Amino acid sequence: MSVPWQPARDSRGLLLVRAKPGPVSGWVRRGLVACDVVPLGEWTALLPAERSSRARAPYDDAVTVLAGRPVPLRLRPSIGVFVIDHRAVVSLQPKGFRAGHRWLVWEPENGPLRTPGLDPARPPELVAAAHSRTSPSAVHAVLKDGSGDALRYLRRVLEVLSLPGGDLLAPSDQPRGQVVAPTAQAVARFESRMAEQAQHRAELEES
Repeated sequence: MSVPWQPARDSRGLLLVRAKPGPVSGWVRRGLVACDVVPLGEWTALLPAERSSRARAPYDDAVTVLAGRPVPLRLRPSIGVFVIDHRAVVSLQPKGFRAGHRWLVWEPENGPLRTPGLDPARPPELVAAAHSRTSPSAVHAVLKDGSGDALRYLRRVLEVLSLPGGDLLAPSDQPRGQVVAPTAQAVARFESRMAEQAQHRAELEES
């Protein structure tokens, strides 16, 4: 399949999945975001390869769509680090049937922000998911530090968790790995489902 590659220069972020590139690439094809798939030892990194997802607004921002997409249990744990609106966002999807999506949102000078309605990503959970030997207290010290900008913060988070990929957060005009794109069928299924939900909401409002 030929992929029209457009660099996501204004976006930042990557999703680390603790699985081999083959199964991870299959998951990307069933989604909405074209990604660079980069093997990093025990992990596979996904970076948005285009500025926009393949879906229409409001699901067209590649970074936020990748950050929010549920990772299948068989591919977990996953840890994502993203820059969104000058804030750093850390996403965590641990192993475990009942383990939900967890989040940390950080702002320069203010440090971690309160996120009502979102389950927090806590240091012990991050350490466990990263298979790191770092103490939770050392991770906590990095997470609460409000100095620097979002990109530097995310690199420090990856470093303290002994995770790869910090160098991939720098902007680049070239693909970092194999570019894998969603299938047209996957995008069409999503658009159809969203249209059905919008129609259902409209019917409820009229009734």
